[in-house]
Amino acid sequence: MRDLIRTVEEYMEKHRLIRCKHLWVGVSAGCDSMALLVVLKDILDRKYQDVKLSAVHVHHGIRGEAADGDAALVEDLCSGLSVPLTVRHLDIPALAKEHKRSLETEGRIQRYAIFSELSEADAGDDDGFNGKSNGAEDCAVAVAHHMDDQAESIAMHLFRGCGMEGLVGMRPRNGHIIRPFLGVRKEEILRFCEERKIPFRNDATNEDSAYSRNFFRNEVFPLIDRGVNQSPVEALCGLSRRIEEENAYLDRLAAEELEKKQKAEGQVLLAEIEDHPLKLRILKKLAADTFGDLVDIEECHWESILEMLARKEGNKRICLPNDRFAALEQGMVRFYTAEEQLQSRSGALEGIGFLAREEDSSEVLPLRNIPCGEMIKFFQSFVRIKLELIEKDAELVYNSTTWFFPEPVLKTAELRTRRAGDTVSRAGTGVTKDLRRFMNDAKIPAGYRDRLLLVADGNRVLWVPGKLHAVGFTDEKSWEKFREAGENARADAMQGEKMYRLELLEEPADE
Repeated sequence: MRDLIRTVEEYMEKHRLIRCKHLWVGVSAGCDSMALLVVLKDILDRKYQDVKLSAVHVHHGIRGEAADGDAALVEDLCSGLSVPLTVRHLDIPALAKEHKRSLETEGRIQRYAIFSELSEADAGDDDGFNGKSNGAEDCAVAVAHHMDDQAESIAMHLFRGCGMEGLVGMRPRNGHIIRPFLGVRKEEILRFCEERKIPFRNDATNEDSAYSRNFFRNEVFPLIDRGVNQSPVEALCGLSRRIEEENAYLDRLAAEELEKKQKAEGQVLLAEIEDHPLKLRILKKLAADTFGDLVDIEECHWESILEMLARKEGNKRICLPNDRFAALEQGMVRFYTAEEQLQSRSGALEGIGFLAREEDSSEVLPLRNIPCGEMIKFFQSFVRIKLELIEKDAELVYNSTTWFFPEPVLKTAELRTRRAGDTVSRAGTGVTKDLRRFMNDAKIPAGYRDRLLLVADGNRVLWVPGKLHAVGFTDEKSWEKFREAGENARADAMQGEKMYRLELLEEPADE
């Protein structure tokens, strides 16, 4: 009988799974993940003392008191091991209904979204101005998939219709996700829990063969085992190992060809490639690079994409599972998510502000260059700008996209996106903070921050539409404070220093 800890330790060393400063463990309260936490705690304490260990538990909001009991059990184990625990609460039924997905699919997507969020937050600077993250090196998330899970996944891929890569199954490492248990059987994990008296809870849904995975586990595999006296788990995992090396070689060929044909990030020109297998593998490589995985993308989807490529007319976009898309644009194939589609737009975004196009995000428009009284665009973005001289109190019409400021600002301020070193200070507070910190506190999604329009003088941010202003005023309340502070009384402004109004508006995409 193998020693589980030693087996896992050797597997992790073989596949170089510990290359991070912080290791998170996804713990559900089931046998597999509870054992994984204990095993990794032992290994890290002995061999990787410089790696921080933490646990994360996702409460799916599905099983009522039973789910609460899961969370309590995980908390007890983490407390006994002195491992910090983070618990996230989700309403998976509501999310599944909103996104029109099964509970199983929605739960998996949300769990991995949380894992990705943890990885990014641990990257040292989750909001770097270069848009890059080294989170996969600073942080990893360990999940408890084992050999039986691997065999079930391969069987499901096979009957859904898959290529060679589907028969490889799950890999020991996929980005920031690592799988230390892929070299051990379920029965070994159960025995380990019994010997170490590790508490765990059984999920009753695992016995429901209405789920495809459970059908293979509870009915198909035992039948094969009895019928041919051969373990389907060992057979399928052995097949995976034999195919993996050949598949890796073909992946390298596809990557080399993709590099030649890739015209822009996430886009590839495939018209010149006649070899069908190579074309398909390049598509899968591009999709995997874009999405991080190919979960639920089946043979019918790849056939639809290839048919789209072959047609000269007709539909140029294919909807893929989990809010993903493939599009043919000017002869090039592009994969993207629904979130990326939203983030790529320009104009006004409720609760966020005004976004420049990616192509315009480095442009700068000095306020003094805006013709007074005219409506102009911020370069090619769907953002209109209007600057007016204020002459009467009656013209003070307030809204969240309008800013009033004194004439000296006009001489040096610019409308642009953020820069390294930018700071903000809300008018009247005297408190200055980094713009990056302000965006974190304001919960502006990281994907929008490099394109959010603002007004600044040097590195001092003067106005973030809808969020704050550092000088002048934006509404009746701030006008009163502006006047009381004596910065520029209204009467003085009318007699001497002029006041201006800057307004941003969204231009409809079809104008």
